[in-house]
Amino acid sequence: MSKDRTGGCLCGNVRYRATGDALAMSLCQCSHCQRSTGSAFGIYVAYPKAAFTVEQGEVRTYDDQGDGALVVRAFCGDCGSPVYAEPTGFGELVSILGGTLDDKSDLKPTVAGWCVSGQPWVRLPDEIEQFEKWGTAD
Repeated sequence: MSKDRTGGCLCGNVRYRATGDALAMSLCQCSHCQRSTGSAFGIYVAYPKAAFTVEQGEVRTYDDQGDGALVVRAFCGDCGSPVYAEPTGFGELVSILGGTLDDKSDLKPTVAGWCVSGQPWVRLPDEIEQFEKWGTAD
Protein backbone atom coordinates (compact mmCIF):
# COMPACT_ATOMS: atom_id res chain seq x y z
CA MET A 1 0.00 0.00 0.00
CA SER A 2 1.42 3.34 -0.97
CA LYS A 3 1.40 6.32 1.33
CA ASP A 4 2.13 9.98 1.08
CA ARG A 5 5.54 11.06 2.27
CA THR A 6 6.02 14.47 3.78
CA GLY A 7 9.08 16.34 4.82
CA GLY A 8 10.90 19.60 4.88
CA CYS A 9 13.98 21.61 5.61
CA LEU A 10 15.71 22.19 8.96
CA CYS A 11 13.99 25.50 9.75
CA GLY A 12 10.55 24.26 8.63
CA ASN A 13 9.95 26.99 6.05
CA VAL A 14 9.95 24.50 3.14
CA ARG A 15 7.49 21.61 3.30
CA TYR A 16 6.76 19.03 0.59
CA ARG A 17 4.61 16.01 -0.18
CA ALA A 18 5.26 13.01 -2.42
CA THR A 19 2.35 10.75 -3.31
CA GLY A 20 2.29 7.12 -4.30
CA ASP A 21 5.09 4.62 -4.22
CA ALA A 22 8.73 5.62 -4.47
CA LEU A 23 10.46 4.51 -7.67
CA ALA A 24 13.73 3.80 -5.88
CA MET A 25 15.75 4.39 -2.74
CA SER A 26 19.42 4.91 -3.43
CA LEU A 27 22.75 6.20 -2.22
CA CYS A 28 25.13 8.34 -4.24
CA GLN A 29 28.78 8.57 -3.27
CA CYS A 30 29.90 11.06 -5.93
CA SER A 31 32.06 13.92 -4.73
CA HIS A 32 29.30 16.45 -5.44
CA CYS A 33 26.73 14.60 -3.30
CA GLN A 34 29.35 14.39 -0.55
CA ARG A 35 29.83 18.16 -0.69
CA SER A 36 26.12 18.91 -1.06
CA THR A 37 25.13 16.81 1.96
CA GLY A 38 28.23 17.32 4.07
CA SER A 39 28.41 13.55 4.49
CA ALA A 40 29.92 10.45 2.88
CA PHE A 41 26.95 10.08 0.51
CA GLY A 42 23.51 11.32 -0.38
CA ILE A 43 20.45 9.24 0.49
CA TYR A 44 17.70 9.69 -2.09
CA VAL A 45 14.08 8.62 -2.50
CA ALA A 46 13.02 8.96 -6.15
CA TYR A 47 9.52 9.90 -7.31
CA PRO A 48 8.00 10.91 -10.62
CA LYS A 49 8.09 14.70 -10.79
CA ALA A 50 4.28 14.77 -11.13
CA ALA A 51 3.96 13.04 -7.72
CA PHE A 52 6.00 15.68 -5.86
CA THR A 53 4.80 19.08 -4.63
CA VAL A 54 6.40 21.81 -2.57
CA GLU A 55 3.44 22.76 -0.38
CA GLN A 56 5.01 25.53 1.67
CA GLY A 57 7.86 27.96 1.14
CA GLU A 58 10.13 28.39 -1.81
CA VAL A 59 13.34 26.65 -2.71
CA ARG A 60 16.38 28.08 -4.38
CA THR A 61 18.22 25.99 -6.93
CA TYR A 62 21.77 25.40 -8.04
CA ASP A 63 22.64 23.85 -11.41
CA ASP A 64 25.41 21.39 -10.61
CA GLN A 65 27.29 19.73 -13.47
CA GLY A 66 28.52 17.15 -10.97
CA ASP A 67 30.46 14.00 -11.72
CA GLY A 68 27.92 12.94 -14.33
CA ALA A 69 25.00 14.75 -15.92
CA LEU A 70 23.53 18.05 -14.76
CA VAL A 71 21.74 17.90 -11.40
CA VAL A 72 19.44 20.73 -10.31
CA ARG A 73 19.83 20.85 -6.53
CA ALA A 74 17.01 22.50 -4.55
CA PHE A 75 17.56 23.88 -1.08
CA CYS A 76 15.93 26.16 1.47
CA GLY A 77 17.04 29.75 0.94
CA ASP A 78 16.69 30.44 4.67
CA CYS A 79 18.49 27.57 6.42
CA GLY A 80 20.38 26.14 3.44
CA SER A 81 19.14 22.57 3.89
CA PRO A 82 19.27 20.53 0.68
CA VAL A 83 15.73 19.24 0.08
CA TYR A 84 15.64 17.51 -3.31
CA ALA A 85 17.50 17.10 -6.58
CA GLU A 86 16.42 16.76 -10.19
CA PRO A 87 19.01 14.71 -12.05
CA THR A 88 18.86 15.13 -15.81
CA GLY A 89 19.09 12.04 -17.95
CA PHE A 90 16.59 10.09 -15.84
CA GLY A 91 13.37 11.57 -17.22
CA GLU A 92 10.91 13.55 -15.12
CA LEU A 93 12.31 12.52 -11.74
CA VAL A 94 12.67 14.15 -8.31
CA SER A 95 15.08 12.69 -5.78
CA ILE A 96 14.15 13.70 -2.24
CA LEU A 97 17.00 13.79 0.25
CA GLY A 98 16.13 11.00 2.68
CA GLY A 99 17.12 12.94 5.78
CA THR A 100 14.45 15.56 5.08
CA LEU A 101 11.58 13.05 5.36
CA ASP A 102 9.37 13.30 8.42
CA ASP A 103 9.30 9.50 8.71
CA LYS A 104 12.58 7.82 7.85
CA SER A 105 11.71 4.49 9.47
CA ASP A 106 11.28 2.57 6.21
CA LEU A 107 14.23 3.99 4.27
CA LYS A 108 16.10 1.06 2.79
CA PRO A 109 18.35 1.93 -0.15
CA THR A 110 18.80 -0.95 -2.57
CA VAL A 111 21.37 0.58 -4.91
CA ALA A 112 24.45 2.81 -4.60
CA GLY A 113 26.17 4.76 -7.36
CA TRP A 114 29.54 6.41 -7.80
CA CYS A 115 31.12 3.92 -5.40
CA VAL A 116 34.44 4.70 -7.08
CA SER A 117 34.32 7.99 -5.12
CA GLY A 118 33.19 6.37 -1.87
CA GLN A 119 35.06 6.98 1.35
CA PRO A 120 37.29 4.02 2.25
CA TRP A 121 35.94 3.91 5.82
CA VAL A 122 32.34 3.34 4.61
CA ARG A 123 31.33 -0.30 4.15
CA LEU A 124 27.92 -0.67 2.52
CA PRO A 125 25.81 -3.75 3.26
CA ASP A 126 26.14 -6.54 0.69
CA GLU A 127 22.42 -6.36 -0.15
CA ILE A 128 22.90 -2.88 -1.64
CA GLU A 129 23.79 -3.28 -5.32
CA GLN A 130 26.89 -1.17 -5.95
CA PHE A 131 27.97 0.57 -9.14
CA GLU A 132 31.34 2.13 -9.86
CA LYS A 133 29.47 5.01 -11.49
CA TRP A 134 25.77 5.05 -12.43
CA GLY A 135 24.83 2.40 -14.95
CA THR A 136 28.10 0.45 -14.78
CA ALA A 137 28.25 -2.53 -12.41
CA ASP A 138 31.39 -3.12 -10.36
